[in-house]
Amino acid sequence: MGRDESSPVLPPRVKAAFDYLHHARMVTEQVDASVPMRPLSALEKSVEAAALRVLQQYLLGEMEFVETTEEVREEKRGDEGTGEGAGVVNA
Repeated sequence: MGRDESSPVLPPRVKAAFDYLHHARMVTEQVDASVPMRPLSALEKSVEAAALRVLQQYLLGEMEFVETTEEVREEKRGDEGTGEGAGVVNA
């Protein structure tokens, strides 16, 4: 979307919502004379509404958009296994 490197990193769902809204705008507005504009289909309209809800929740702080990485998941699994035999290496 033409962002420079100093732009803040957005959560993946928020970035996807912005990208979809950009797509919907390009489809419904005449940007280039060689590409005809068209109305959104019912499915596209429902996805557009969902993207707008995601952005609303993100901008109002109503929902956490923290994505857990694989490293965090591995750490949580390691913490759960602190019972008998955890961390013991057989030599």
